[in-house]
Amino acid sequence: MKVRYKSDRVDVEVDGKDTKDCFTQLAGAVEVFGNTICGACDSPRTIPVVRENGGNLFFEQRCLDCNSSLGYGQKRSDGSLFPKKKKDDTWLPHNGWVKFQPKQTTLADEPF
Repeated sequence: MKVRYKSDRVDVEVDGKDTKDCFTQLAGAVEVFGNTICGACDSPRTIPVVRENGGNLFFEQRCLDCNSSLGYGQKRSDGSLFPKKKKDDTWLPHNGWVKFQPKQTTLADEPF
């Protein structure tokens, strides 16, 4: 069974064994690929980014205008992605989009 989902932001097609399988695949795909508008500045200029650090892959959607990003976690059960919209039992600002803040060094951080 093939199912196609279209919206103003994303077109997704899945192939599943039954209705529940297709629904599950669509839900995951739309949750990941539907985040094409920056939650911090409303820009449509976002791109998917995959970084590697220490043998681990990190997935995020990054805004080209304000440099905010929406990180994705990976489920241990099947490796599928989900947007990280919650942190330490509090909702992240801008629906999960976090603006990059460079580390500020102070005189206390400087070696003698």
